[in-house]
Amino acid sequence: MVLLATYAMRTRFELVLVCDDETFLRAAGEEALREIAELERLLSRFRPDSDIGRINSLAASQPVRIDARTFRLLQQALLLSQATEGAFDITLGTWRRSGKAKSVADAILLDEATMTVQLVDESVQLDLGGIGKGYALEKAAQILRNAGVESAFLHGGTSSVFAFGSNADGESWRVAIAHPINGQVLATVSLGDCGLSVSESTPVEGRKTVDPLTGETVQRNLLAAVVLPSPTDAEAWSTALLVLGEKGLPLFERHNPNGWAILVDSEGKICQVGKNAK
Repeated sequence: MVLLATYAMRTRFELVLVCDDETFLRAAGEEALREIAELERLLSRFRPDSDIGRINSLAASQPVRIDARTFRLLQQALLLSQATEGAFDITLGTWRRSGKAKSVADAILLDEATMTVQLVDESVQLDLGGIGKGYALEKAAQILRNAGVESAFLHGGTSSVFAFGSNADGESWRVAIAHPINGQVLATVSLGDCGLSVSESTPVEGRKTVDPLTGETVQRNLLAAVVLPSPTDAEAWSTALLVLGEKGLPLFERHNPNGWAILVDSEGKICQVGKNAK
């Protein structure tokens, strides 16, 4: 077993790789870590030379050509915004009040033929922080599998996880989800070719999630955790459920019939849908 780690996207990424050939695992793991670092270079809005940095500074006045990985993630993000009825949103700024766009898809114009992006006006700014870690894990896992790694556990800051294969004991990877206030274990989930994302909004501890539909900090829900085949999708849906609360669970089930989710509101009510946890 080999453990590798790096710091990217303002968090610590760790890879736990299982195989008897440590040299092989280390080489594959280092390639996966390079992909995570490359995605940070493309996706960070705090870097003026990143794809997102260039979009935010230039795309309101001209088409901006971007890397195919960034383009595919933007496509996926727009689909997730539509599926969550706007509860997941990769935009910042005041564009919703400008009247120039009715939805995120109207505010962000993608041209697949040229791999370019345009923004409806300068009030639109993009931030992929709510989905970037899951995407990085997804792409890193793909590299590991292509290299021949059969078992791995990957996480970004412990809030976004992806695993495939089995642990060193030959058992499925299992993760406990704790209550954000009292630390009580709410559920333990098995991850086999699945991603887990946990979103929290506990302002007392400095973890804040903003409702994109109102611009206000989410206060009525404390935690949402989601298990889906794609860690990218899981990140978007955990954020959306934290914003929507219990009324978002039927929407989640409709779009993800094989998914699992748990929600904890500020009054201590716990709701769970799907079959995964014990």
